[in-house]
Amino acid sequence: MKSIKDYACILTAVLVLFSAVSLFSCGQGNGEVSGTGETSASVVVSSGPEFAEADYGGRDFTVYMRTSTLIHYAGIYIFCPENATDLVNEQAAARNAMVEEKYGVHLRFIENDEPSGTVRTDVAGGFIPYDLVLEGRYAFQSLATDGLLRNFLDLDIDYTTEWWDANARRIYGYKNRLFVMPNDISVSNLAGVRFLWFNKDVLNNFHLSLPYEYVARNEWTLDNFIEMVKGVSAPGAEGHIGIYGLAYGGETRDFMLTGLGAFEVEVDENDDLVCRIGTDYAEKTQDYFDKIRAVGEDPNYCIDYSTARELDYRNSRRYSDMFTHTRALFSQGHFLFIETSMGAALRDFEETPGGVGVVMNPKYTADQPDYYHKVDRNALIWAMPADPNADTGMLKNILDYWAWASHRTVMEAYYELTLKTKRASDPVMAEMLDTVKGSVRYYITDIFKADVGSFITQAYTTSVKNAWRTYARQLPNAFAELQETIEGIE
Repeated sequence: MKSIKDYACILTAVLVLFSAVSLFSCGQGNGEVSGTGETSASVVVSSGPEFAEADYGGRDFTVYMRTSTLIHYAGIYIFCPENATDLVNEQAAARNAMVEEKYGVHLRFIENDEPSGTVRTDVAGGFIPYDLVLEGRYAFQSLATDGLLRNFLDLDIDYTTEWWDANARRIYGYKNRLFVMPNDISVSNLAGVRFLWFNKDVLNNFHLSLPYEYVARNEWTLDNFIEMVKGVSAPGAEGHIGIYGLAYGGETRDFMLTGLGAFEVEVDENDDLVCRIGTDYAEKTQDYFDKIRAVGEDPNYCIDYSTARELDYRNSRRYSDMFTHTRALFSQGHFLFIETSMGAALRDFEETPGGVGVVMNPKYTADQPDYYHKVDRNALIWAMPADPNADTGMLKNILDYWAWASHRTVMEAYYELTLKTKRASDPVMAEMLDTVKGSVRYYITDIFKADVGSFITQAYTTSVKNAWRTYARQLPNAFAELQETIEGIE
């Protein structure tokens, strides 16, 4: 575990939304933040809803978080790192200063590559030197089922506000227990939403229509997506990577399944968990698997991540893993489509020569009412350790105000100014991002483990019917056991 770092921030001015000048910048040396006079867009605001007044007398409020410098799933924009001067980090500094000033607290941050690894020991031993934990939601599974996390419903917070997520509250709040929640303090939940990106140079070189045109006609469907993928085929010579319609893999398959309106897990009218992939959605799911397998496993049109790494082995060694390498190949013009997260735009696609576009996961057919998108199960989310000595009033006050302040500063800087304005190569791309952002699905199995993923993999490799024969009894039993566990947690 790395040592505790103190990141004190001094709020020197409160500016109106989208003011042209920011007075905030990350400091040097000791991690303190002060005004520097450097100019950049600012999103700090001066007015908002009423929040409870309190003064905690300089008490520490500590966040235990994933390391901010990790390649994947890092705890970004929670504090402002030393020497960082970009807009989003500046706003993180300003936001934190607002919280410290309003409630008389000292925000502190402990970084660890896997915070969940020590939470169990800390809670069991009664030594819990932190108030919040920021970790991948999948890593919280055993902690939640073992009752080691505090119920967010213990706090008197309105989770329907813009700076929280009412959809997550509804789905993750199962059996009157809500052990994890996203809010706008962290951008990671939004950054973890998965959808399709397209390379504009590849699109133009193969004389294909913009996906936007299909969307405008309500014809952005699975069949039209596959036809676009099949419109790009230029396999490389022996031992060399070519140009393909899609970088394809198991994650692509699973995230697009949600996009087709075939949901892995739902809560029925009796408030029980059910898996309907093998029943209500069986025909749709089988049709999708048949179609996506036919094109996805055809080397003329698609290439999987590991094969791409093998064919481009010499260059691939420059990248930390096959995922980063494949995104680089997309940026270099080797694929028309890649399915990845919103956060990839900031990391990997900035230097794409002809620019990139964004389009939603396709609908199954045109009569599907909405688009749907799934959040990466490893995307970071907030939890609270089950500390019997915790001050729930302080947790409520700081969390709610911090989330609101971040909604008006960091999230505006990250999403509205950086992603939609600076990174978007055309105005329609910004509209597509808004549609994606407003169509997120969550699954309670992100938090409470049930082996739905194995069922989907078997259904793809054999058939939905065969997989359901195997899992029809196992999944309901697993869900029933899970529900008993949740109801028994105190």
